[in-house]
Amino acid sequence: MSVPRILQLAQDLEWLGCELEWQGKKHALEGFPEFGSAWEAFLQKQRGLLITAGKIERELKGAVSYNPTALVGVEYPLEAALNAIGVQLQALEEIKQCAVYAVHELPPKVRGFTRMVEAYLTAVGALTS
Repeated sequence: MSVPRILQLAQDLEWLGCELEWQGKKHALEGFPEFGSAWEAFLQKQRGLLITAGKIERELKGAVSYNPTALVGVEYPLEAALNAIGVQLQALEEIKQCAVYAVHELPPKVRGFTRMVEAYLTAVGALTS
């Protein structure tokens, strides 16, 4: 069974979040210069995280707008599915805010997001544990 796209993106987001936090520490150790290789690497990781978060957001919103059945499953209650998607969108917004303003908070947030996606996919039967 292949990994659902939303989970693959969540795992990518987790990796990028941890990398961004590491680059942030490295940048801090250099005194926060707004030039140089550490700054460029930090900006690159930040862009990558924000792009990936945008992809996840589009996946979630697209599933709701066009065909929630593919995401929520046939027997999963629609109200619960929409609530779960709302919680995931809220968590994504927090991750994007951290990517810009508080990179030191990213690792637990991105790890928690991946676990949230895994739990949801397991609940709807799209992922076996």
